[in-house]
Amino acid sequence: MEIKSNSKKVILLLFPPIINKFHFQTGEKTCFLDLEKIRKKILKEKSLATLEGEEIIKMVDSDYNQEVKEFIQKNSASKLVLVNYPRNEQQFTSISTELTKEGRKIDNIILLNISNYELILSIKNDYLICPLCEMIYKKEEAIKENKKFICPRDSEYQFSFEDIRKYSEYVVEYHLKNTELVIKKLLSESKLSTASIVQLTVQKQEEIFSGEIQKSLLKIIESL
Repeated sequence: MEIKSNSKKVILLLFPPIINKFHFQTGEKTCFLDLEKIRKKILKEKSLATLEGEEIIKMVDSDYNQEVKEFIQKNSASKLVLVNYPRNEQQFTSISTELTKEGRKIDNIILLNISNYELILSIKNDYLICPLCEMIYKKEEAIKENKKFICPRDSEYQFSFEDIRKYSEYVVEYHLKNTELVIKKLLSESKLSTASIVQLTVQKQEEIFSGEIQKSLLKIIESL
């Protein structure tokens, strides 16, 4: 069966984790990189039941290139969506090398922006970011009586409130600082043009929590 050219595209989806209420599901034609599964697999392999302080912060720029390489090879005939990875220049260089070996490259970037920093601050007041799934949860939903952060998706791992507060601050600033650098490097080292970058802007919280932004993202991904 002939494979359409766009069925093997590689799309880099970048967005600030502070708006991550997305639920992307891998289907027959499109595969989403799932860093949550990768992180948990690594923790289990290292027999780590908990993480604290700087160990959590280090997860922001951890190198998952070997795991992403396996993801690329395993889904060689599918459209791939790399969700918030690579997230720095070094990771980008490594991933580009692996894609080239497979005869592939990043074809498009979907960049999700936030209209103003006040919107980021307002969400940060009420929500925390899980370091494993990188989704946001209301503080009262994830902080339990023992003052521990427990992800509503998985209660196996617990983190101190202060560690998660610091992590949430750090990962947002990290994204804002490094995303532009990754895009510039991609444009300078590939044949990708600015026309290959699709941008969406979040204007208000309701767009995130109603699922409106996710629907728009999925339509764009399907059309590419």
